[in-house]
Amino acid sequence: MFVRSARYAFSTFPSPLVSVQYLKQNLNKVKVLDCSWYLPQMNRNAELEYKKSHIPGAIRFDIDANSLQETSLPHMLPKTEDFERSVSDMGISNKDQIVVYDGMNIFSAARAYWQFRYFGHKDIAVLDGGFPAWVRENCAVSDAPPLIKEAKYKATPQVHMLRELDFILKNIENQNKGKRGDQVLDARPAPRFNGEVPEPRPGLSSGHMPYSTSLPFSQLIDQKTGLMKTPEEIKEILNSLNVDVNRNIVCSCGSGVTASVIYVALERIGLKNISLYDGSWSEYAATKDVEIRKK
Repeated sequence: MFVRSARYAFSTFPSPLVSVQYLKQNLNKVKVLDCSWYLPQMNRNAELEYKKSHIPGAIRFDIDANSLQETSLPHMLPKTEDFERSVSDMGISNKDQIVVYDGMNIFSAARAYWQFRYFGHKDIAVLDGGFPAWVRENCAVSDAPPLIKEAKYKATPQVHMLRELDFILKNIENQNKGKRGDQVLDARPAPRFNGEVPEPRPGLSSGHMPYSTSLPFSQLIDQKTGLMKTPEEIKEILNSLNVDVNRNIVCSCGSGVTASVIYVALERIGLKNISLYDGSWSEYAATKDVEIRKK
């Protein structure tokens, strides 16, 4: 079981999370990526914040720039060749150990984590508590741009980690017929899941997919410390929602970002039968004639 204070073997990360202590001790051995991204209503500029202050040596990873540009849907996986080119330009190779973080404890860094994992990168972890935890521990920060050396990155897509609209619709159809389907966990806030408040994206109905379960990503974060909850606490949450950890689980949200927080939490407790619906609610709710349930 992962313990936050443990000293980890450097060959591979034993968990999708690493502590501030670990990163501070191994800062010169890993590639660090600042993956901060914020919703418009948060009134924060990730690029300006990075330029002002970041973990020393951190490379900026923009999840908007590193997404499919030829679509109106937000944050969709980029083309393999585009991801390879972008990551190579960041000086990252397949052999590098990567630690990702963001400015909101655990938020958009989880999306970058899932994206790298999808493209076959194994040695990657999320900084538990993110940049706020780093600053809280009085660790050094910098405004200097990173030194980047030329690298060559080769992606190997892990297609089992991805679910698309056709799969989701078939999954619902099967359950309408009384068949057992994959479990869908929705990371959006409960009022949006229940259809009680509007979606932040104009034109989209709130509500949820049939047979999906509400698991707001904030429930997986300790609100006092900003750290992800312990494996035992995560298991208790899943048990309270009657989630069968032995069955396939699909993570979803509004646009594929906070669904990745659920993905990280499920990996943290050792699950492997998990995937992510990339289009998430932005795609599903915009699709003609789909069933949308409230409460």
